[in-house]
Amino acid sequence: MMAQYDINDIDNEVKTWFRGLNLLIPSLIKQMQTDTKKNRFDLVTNVDQTLESNFEGLIKDLYPDHKLYGEESHHDTTDLKQGYTWVMDPIDGTANLVKQQNDFCIILALFVDGTPTLSYIYDFPRQTLYHAKKGEGAFVNHKRLEQVQAQPLSELIVSFNNKVLNDATMHDLLDASFAYRLIGACGLDSIRVCTGQFGAHIHTNAKPWDIAAQFLFASELGLKMTDFNNKAIDFVRGGPFIISNPGCHDEVLNILLSNGGYHK
Repeated sequence: MMAQYDINDIDNEVKTWFRGLNLLIPSLIKQMQTDTKKNRFDLVTNVDQTLESNFEGLIKDLYPDHKLYGEESHHDTTDLKQGYTWVMDPIDGTANLVKQQNDFCIILALFVDGTPTLSYIYDFPRQTLYHAKKGEGAFVNHKRLEQVQAQPLSELIVSFNNKVLNDATMHDLLDASFAYRLIGACGLDSIRVCTGQFGAHIHTNAKPWDIAAQFLFASELGLKMTDFNNKAIDFVRGGPFIISNPGCHDEVLNILLSNGGYHK
């Protein structure tokens, strides 16, 4: 029989773990080693690898029956929708870490029987922890985030990677929106939507760890989070993804799918 855990206790343990990173991460960056995966733009560092391994050690010690599905080394998708499953991107925005040592974050989420239950996006350079608990709201450090108020696209900033959209779609989005920005870390671009600073963030090929935390933030803050066909996203599979202000969601999707679609 699966063990039952107090969600508040887990939340406190994870927040303690995050605080410990304030000493660990600077030492890792000082000795940073960089390698590539699929191509020269797909970077991995000792920071990514060590943080994922470090968190794995935490859950093995405290919650040995929990599963970890991480970007760097834990890709077994068996039974992830049963019991307690953590999904982790140890460094989201690795290129930003390597090139700027800024604008990167840690994405971490707990799913219980497939339901998003705890979520964290830690903006390490700004020492800001965004966190959410199912049914209790979302917070930035200790301050509750307000529900996002619906606004039209014409009043909102949109965020997307302009390298993966065709020119017509990209210009349609630019013309319809107030402005364009891209931080280059899915967690940080998404959290701008959660705080109302951006209207929408679009990712055409999101991996599960890119968007793990956003499921719960979206539900707690009244945002829309779907694929490009306005369908729910499987947290084990990922795929094309949008998180948006409820007032502009349909308009963004219409633009993405019009005139033959967004593909280059």
